[in-house]
Amino acid sequence: MSKSAPAESGITRAAESVPSNMSKTLNSSEVDLTQERKVTRIGDWVAPAPSSKLGEYQRMADDDEAREPGLRGALQCVGSCVVGRIPMLGWLPQYDVRNDFFYDFIGGATIALICLVQTLAHAAIATTKVIQGPYCAFVPPFVYAVLGTSPHASISSGAIAAILIADQLQYFHDEEERTELASLLALISGGMLVAMGLCRAAYAVRFLSQSLISGFVTGGSVLILVGQLKNLLGLEKMRHAIGVIDQVRAIYEALPETRVIGLCLGLSMIMVLQVMMWLKKYTVAQLKSQGPHPSWMKPAKIVSEMKELVLVGISIAFAIFTCNGDEPILPVVGTIPPGLPPFQVPWRLPAAKSMLETHFRLQEFFMGGFLVALTSFLTTYATSKKQALQHGYQIDASQEMFALGMAGTCGSFFGSFTPSGSLSRTSLAGEVGVRTQMSGLMKIVVVGTSLKFLTPVLYYLPKATLAAIILRSTWQLVDFKTPKTLWSSWRPYHQGGMRRDFVVWWIAFVLTVFLGVLWGIGAAVFVSVAMIVHDAAMPRTVTLGRIESLGNIWRDVEVWSEGRTFPGVLTVEFRGPLSFASADWFMEELERKKFLEAKRGNKVHVVVLSFGSVHDLDKTAIEMFRDLLTVWRKY
Repeated sequence: MSKSAPAESGITRAAESVPSNMSKTLNSSEVDLTQERKVTRIGDWVAPAPSSKLGEYQRMADDDEAREPGLRGALQCVGSCVVGRIPMLGWLPQYDVRNDFFYDFIGGATIALICLVQTLAHAAIATTKVIQGPYCAFVPPFVYAVLGTSPHASISSGAIAAILIADQLQYFHDEEERTELASLLALISGGMLVAMGLCRAAYAVRFLSQSLISGFVTGGSVLILVGQLKNLLGLEKMRHAIGVIDQVRAIYEALPETRVIGLCLGLSMIMVLQVMMWLKKYTVAQLKSQGPHPSWMKPAKIVSEMKELVLVGISIAFAIFTCNGDEPILPVVGTIPPGLPPFQVPWRLPAAKSMLETHFRLQEFFMGGFLVALTSFLTTYATSKKQALQHGYQIDASQEMFALGMAGTCGSFFGSFTPSGSLSRTSLAGEVGVRTQMSGLMKIVVVGTSLKFLTPVLYYLPKATLAAIILRSTWQLVDFKTPKTLWSSWRPYHQGGMRRDFVVWWIAFVLTVFLGVLWGIGAAVFVSVAMIVHDAAMPRTVTLGRIESLGNIWRDVEVWSEGRTFPGVLTVEFRGPLSFASADWFMEELERKKFLEAKRGNKVHVVVLSFGSVHDLDKTAIEMFRDLLTVWRKY
């Protein structure tokens, strides 16, 4: 084995530890670089001389030695733990009412009005009663405002979470049963998130890769598009169907019952939505450019951002004016119970009690709850993290998991299904000037008032309008650009290709569409983890050659064909951890490369091992080296 090159003259071990900024700002006379190097948990540093200008080493606030001893220190520790778990106790005493309240109230009210309409659509996606959507915008945002760390996160219902919920509820025919079981699912998934947040297990979502999420969301979007054709066509008597193929067959059988007026209204609303989206894109681009701007542009931007609310108002007015007596001429949402959500224990609801007693799909329900928990957290955290980076603050992933879990758990006792964040609403929160979590408290005031007084108006909301909102918004989730990009990089993984991601995408997409979300995500995660295990157990072992045209650096001769090798010398690089899982593989690869060299007529006398890419070495690997050297010494 080759040894590393000796250090250049004039550079000592201690000098190598000096930070670059220290070497630039201080003269050699000011700091004795030959002092003993000290190691702390903060970093690897060289203590400055007493006469240096750096001053005393300042401990960080969370250092154990920085805390005061005795009772005061213990109280400080308890207080920091409580504030860390309930962030509201940290920001509320310092809340600036004069500067922040106006922006939080206006921003919270604006988002609440948009949220109220979106939650109706998300309840339709989840195949529960439409009132369960607004219930998601009442208790969960309040709980998250108390426990969450992101001032911009908009917690209520979400399209992706609704896809997963609908997948778990498709085996139950009655809408009342599905609504009750959705609350039980919220309790299960919320409890799992709380436990994972307390255990600081936010890393679990890392097993859901970008390709997996894209394939699953695209497959789920196809399920939504097929499922909402029923409401768009006005097929009130269509039979209940399970699976996409059965749904297509059921829609085809019920086509003669199509309500033409509702279909025309739905298609018109889709066109209006598209125009609104174009208007928003145009006004945003214009307002970002240098002024002056026309006076109508800012109001037009606001209207385009509240496009769902505008559509609901137009369609309700149309349904009221076209009534035949007191009866609407097209399918409408119907009676919605007025008032705030009642307190109900989820496991005591009739449908939940029946499931717990009969165990019908109980195991699948818990597995589905775990996937709902992970996916809802992933979408919420991703959108919140994006806003945190844009506005320059930090969020705690484990606390976010705990807060979202508590929001779902508490909401399940008030008729809510699993809450989630929303990319559009979270982005809008930053645009309308939301500054603190107080906006979440403002949201429950608007939603609560709407539930108390406006539910009779929603009786006339056409189902075709809800279908139009869902179809247009869901179409944005369909992502066929990702597999196209991955296909253009169809090369082996070690050559920088995306072959693996392409396979994972199609597994998630196909299985989600034809077997359901649970199979789609589960199989894709299994394949992804299997690839990770394969990489850990069988890392690449490459033969290196010297590239003289690049300054005699050494590269993989499989990629760099001009690499120069030397007779009797085999230079090998192992690219991965060398542990109990990969030790045997390393020996096999080494012997295989020696055999191939001998077969080419180049008998190996010297083996040079490059371990620059080996970041882990355990006891099994060390014993393997001893055995290997013992064998080699015999020759």
